[in-house]
Order: sequence, then C-alpha cells, then structure tokens
Amino acid sequence: MQIAYIMTHYPRVALTFISGEIDAMERKELPILPIALNLPDEADVTSDEAHQRQARTTYLKSSKLQLGLSLFGMVLAHPIAMLCVLWIAIRSARMDLNLVIRRIAHFCYAAQTARHCQANSIRHLHAHFGQTPATIAWLACEILNRTSSQRTSWSFTIHGFQDFVDDAIARLDLKAASAAFIVCISDYTKSQLCRVTDPQYWNRFHVIKCGIDLDAFPLRTAPPDRSAPRIVSVARLSPEKGHLILLNALRMLLDDGVQADLQIIGAGPFEAAIRHESTHLGLDDRVTFSGELLPADVARALADADVFCLPSFSEGLPVSVMEAMAIGVPVVSTWISGIPELAVNDVTALTVPASNVEALAKALKKVAVDGKLRTALARNARTEVERMHNIAANSEKLLFLFQSVLNEVGVTGSPYTTSSIQ
Repeated sequence: MQIAYIMTHYPRVALTFISGEIDAMERKELPILPIALNLPDEADVTSDEAHQRQARTTYLKSSKLQLGLSLFGMVLAHPIAMLCVLWIAIRSARMDLNLVIRRIAHFCYAAQTARHCQANSIRHLHAHFGQTPATIAWLACEILNRTSSQRTSWSFTIHGFQDFVDDAIARLDLKAASAAFIVCISDYTKSQLCRVTDPQYWNRFHVIKCGIDLDAFPLRTAPPDRSAPRIVSVARLSPEKGHLILLNALRMLLDDGVQADLQIIGAGPFEAAIRHESTHLGLDDRVTFSGELLPADVARALADADVFCLPSFSEGLPVSVMEAMAIGVPVVSTWISGIPELAVNDVTALTVPASNVEALAKALKKVAVDGKLRTALARNARTEVERMHNIAANSEKLLFLFQSVLNEVGVTGSPYTTSSIQ
C-alpha cells in the first residue's frame, strides 16, 4: 500500500531533504506517490535521478484541462459532498475575500488530488509544509472521506517560520484538529505549533528531526591548508538568511587583518540586494556567488571550507548546518529558533545573536585563528549529527507513524509517544 506526498515542488535542489525522506521510505518498502503543485524549474532537473523523479510525479498545475475535468467529474458524481468541502474551504478563510479566492483554488487542486488518489488506492496523504500543501491534503482528505466508503487519513510535516507567518492563512488550528498526526522538525517548531492550536491536539505532534544521508556527507580526512580562510554559506538568497550581516562581518574581518574569502551558495529573490551590498562594501574580489548547486557539489564545497556560516534571522532546523557539521566544517550561526538544538554554542558550533555584525565577526575570527577550537567543534558536531540527524534512523520513526495510521491503529494513544521518538 502506498501513500501520497503533497508538495509545492518536486524535485527541487533546495528541498533535498524531501527527496531524501521519500527515498528512505521506499527503501523501507513503503511506496510513495509524489504530487506537486508546480512543475520543477529547469535548474532542478539536470541529473538522470531528477528526471526520474519528475517522470513519476503528478503536477497539479500542469494542465488546466485536466484540473477542470477532475473537478467536474467529482462534482457531477458527488455534488453534496463537494459542496460541503467547498464550504469548509471558504469558511476557513474567515471572510477575507482574497483568501476565499485562494481557498477556492485550493479546493480545485484538492479535487484533482482526491481523484488521483482514488485511482491509485491511496489511504493516507502526507504534506510537506503547513501552508498550501497541507491545505490541499486536508481538503483532499475531506473529499475522499465523503465520497468513498474507505477511510482516508492525512498528516503533514511543519518546518520553519513560513508556516507560522500568518495564522489566518495557515489555519493550523483546523489542520491540527483534522490531521492524524503532525511531524515537527524541531522542539522549537513544536512549541510554535502548540502556540496556535488547542491543547487537546498536542498529543498528535511528534518531533522527528530532519536527517541527512551520512554517506553523502562523509567526515573529511583533513581540513584545507590555506593562509586565507574560506567561509562558505549555503542558503536561499532571501532576507531572513542574514547574508547582508555576513557581508558586513566579512568587511570587519578584512579591516581587522583577517584575509578571508566568502563563497555564497544558493539562489533566490534577494540576490541583487546581496550583490549590491558586496559591491558597496568593496568585497567583489573576496566574494564568490556560486548559485544553486547539486548536493554532491555542495558536499565538495563544504569539504573545501574552513568555516561554514549561516547568520539567519529565522529558521526551522537548517539542513545546511547538518551537512557542514557532518563533513567536519566548524559552524558559526545564530541562536534563534531551532538552531540551538543543533548548533550548541562552544560545543558543536559558535552561535551569536542574530543581526549582530560585531558578534558574528568576532566568532568568525575566533574560529579562523584557533586550530584547536576548529578541531573540537568539528569532532563534536559530527558526533551530534550521527546521533540525532541520521536519516536512516529518523525515517524509522516516521515509518512507524505511517504504519500506525495505515494499520488503523491510530497515533493518538500509541505507546510510541512524542518523547520516545525524539
């Protein structure tokens, strides 16, 4: 029996943790039916593996004709049920006209998803991220349970601040009441979900931390030997990642006599602003923009780094930090959101207050000049990633939840509690 995964994009270079999770589930003989809202960008489909992922994925926005036929067929066959679910969707918008329009669109995609799930005998849907994918999975499950004699359940994984940016849009309160379980990628994420939901549903929240394939990010045999330390940052180029703070910290390092270089890996809407700041600070000869790289290329870049830096203002539990720690690159980051659960100051990393240029520059200099500190941080970090973020081990916890639902045991009241699967 397979389950459906609902996502915004698939495959996507920036979301390799999802493809890794799908691969882990299928290695454990739980087939996954990928359903994505958007077609992938060309840059995300450059390998044979990515082409294979694309070929097996259903894309909800790929054909307006198919969308219309699916909706018409479902309404024609089950008019009362479909009207009931449409009303649920509209009511969740709280009379906000723009949101009502979005919810109607979500309902249409949910109808297409439900029809596809019926054709493939899907009994459980799982969404990644608490906004649109979770809304579509929720409404699709409502449709399936009103149009079929078989029970269908759903769940979702909640990640970072994007899922909590607007409670009125996300309606996590309604989703928590409907979902069989919710996976939280960090204790911080769980706390934010508790903040906006009824306590009677908190026993459905399970902390299963993101994991990586440790074989793909092996511990390097030796750090690079160079006079000018290379700082690497891997993140989406968006305001909350703190790239402007990093550039200003680099300027301070150079002015203090530390001849460091910076490699920025990633793409996003803030790239022009970051490049402008680099030029403004006179850093163009010190900063390299590498764009979005494939995971293997990211691993090579990290293995050649002296320091990894992620100066974010908000995060869930950043996979890029896990990857750097796994390879043995000393990490400098910020003590916000879920980061301290992974990057423990003076143990597995150095962490500083977000947006504090002086503190970031001081931490980067400390790592750059102290070889014993770099060695200790790298050793402790690798141990922590092996202990808490091995995708092979963490996927077992997720598999248990899926099997509990598929076997109609139910997660609520299961002896496999939140605390026991952390």
